Amino acid sequence: MSRSKNFRFLALAALIAALAASLLPSGCAGTPPCTMNSECSDGVCVDGECIVKCREKWDCHTGYFCNELGVCQKEESTSSGSTTSGTAGAGGNPTTSSGTAGTGTGGGSTTGSTSSGSGGGKELDLCGNDGDCTGGLSCKDMVKYGKKRCTRGCSSNAQCMSGTRCIDGFCLGDDIGRSCKDPSSCNFACMQLDPGYCTAACSSGADCPNGYGCMGIGQPPVDVCVRAEALCGPGQTSACVGSSFCDTSPNMILGGCTTECSSSADCPQRAAPLAKWSCNGLLCQRPGDVYGPLPGGYKPVEYHCNASLQPVALCNDAQHIDFVNFLIPPPPNVDCNSGYTTAGSANDSCVNSCRYQGGCAYGYACVGVGGVNNERIGLCLPTGNNEPGGSCSNDPQCSFGYCSNGKCSRDCTADGICPGGLSCVAGPAPAVEGKTFMRCE
Repeated sequence: MSRSKNFRFLALAALIAALAASLLPSGCAGTPPCTMNSECSDGVCVDGECIVKCREKWDCHTGYFCNELGVCQKEESTSSGSTTSGTAGAGGNPTTSSGTAGTGTGGGSTTGSTSSGSGGGKELDLCGNDGDCTGGLSCKDMVKYGKKRCTRGCSSNAQCMSGTRCIDGFCLGDDIGRSCKDPSSCNFACMQLDPGYCTAACSSGADCPNGYGCMGIGQPPVDVCVRAEALCGPGQTSACVGSSFCDTSPNMILGGCTTECSSSADCPQRAAPLAKWSCNGLLCQRPGDVYGPLPGGYKPVEYHCNASLQPVALCNDAQHIDFVNFLIPPPPNVDCNSGYTTAGSANDSCVNSCRYQGGCAYGYACVGVGGVNNERIGLCLPTGNNEPGGSCSNDPQCSFGYCSNGKCSRDCTADGICPGGLSCVAGPAPAVEGKTFMRCE
């Protein structure tokens, strides 16, 4: 594509300035449009947008609580006399709540087993209180005001199940990326950017979901996961940690936020077979196959042309998929001379690859159902409401983002944990991250 760097900025400046009205849903600042509730990290799907009707219990009338979908729900007594409750959180320096800074099929209503109060709940089983759990496990909100599950105590992330982190001595859900305004909505801390989001402590980029780097924030600096999968451009850096933290590398068709680094280990980490981010000594830069920063779950995917006049997806990980039908949609017809991007098909969504250590951002689960060059990789698949063992027709219906043979499952490759009384058994080859692919059945 015969475009100078200056022309690329001039040609796409109007597009970047108009993103709120064209590429991104009005008022959602990066939230993908939706067709079903399970596609919303927070809230319910109303007229194609994820709408949060409540955030905290006090947003609802007496006798109601705010559930994980952001909807006021009537409280009901459990067999132990307690009431069910929960909410979803809302969307610089982090402020903390703890005082420290392939192949596959994948689902609707909650099904599967829940603890009945007999004390038999295993790890990740739903529960109402500690008495529902067995073996010294505790019943905890996996995210603030969210579903309660039986979980173990811990002193480090390495002791926790996939998709959880060690927070205040317990393995709790990974809520990085969950929108927030203050730390009350986060397990660890709230990044006070526009929009704000929950974050967690890290020692390297490998501790963060793909699309997030690890860098020090605040004084004294605290190393936390910082979002890079966000749009930016000249005068449009409110989603970045600073006005200079915008990746406008020559291959970038749309500018994307980035993070500070001393080595590439600080940068976002893709699945192992994919090209890696690099550190130029100051800031992280995307690999040459990435042309934009649209986050995982963004749909429809936006396309433009690379220097070889080939249509390319402008996703932060360069990957895209139809989550429901589990296929890769073909690109649309793209006018390479246009200063505007072209939208793909309605269900064409950006998808991030993942590693088990860093997992996925809030609302997604790392499931080893992708493939690159005959290697199995993890993909961040949307999570829904159906519990393991419940019926499903696609991955987004399931609470752990994985539907196998018509039943909700969980990728148990890294930890061997299966809720709902299921067993962790070997799935089909090839292996993922050098481990035999395992799933709950």
